Amino acid sequence: MAFIGESALHAEIGGPAVMADQLHALLEHAERPNVELRVIPMKSDWHPGLEGPFLLVESLDGAGVVHLENRISGLFLHEPADIEVYRSAIEKVRKVAMSADDSAKLIAEIIDTKESAV
Repeated sequence: MAFIGESALHAEIGGPAVMADQLHALLEHAERPNVELRVIPMKSDWHPGLEGPFLLVESLDGAGVVHLENRISGLFLHEPADIEVYRSAIEKVRKVAMSADDSAKLIAEIIDTKESAV
């Protein structure tokens, strides 16, 4: 599962044509059976995703690792208590995020807007 803030979808980095291509790529990836892409609306209340990006990787045996990254380094957390904090964060973000279907519809609408501006 991947979450992306709605404001990133509206960015104009590289211009509307470049962003439309990027959004098309997001939709293509979201169609894969092992990918669930969900948008966090700009009008959502505070959630742990606002504290910064993180990646939680879990194995089939329940073990996990969290990767945190910033401009100059990365950090891996592997203690069970730390992993649980991020599992909880994901559940909180999931509650404010749009469904995968609604996210895809929103991305398609933004693509139309960007393509009409080209």
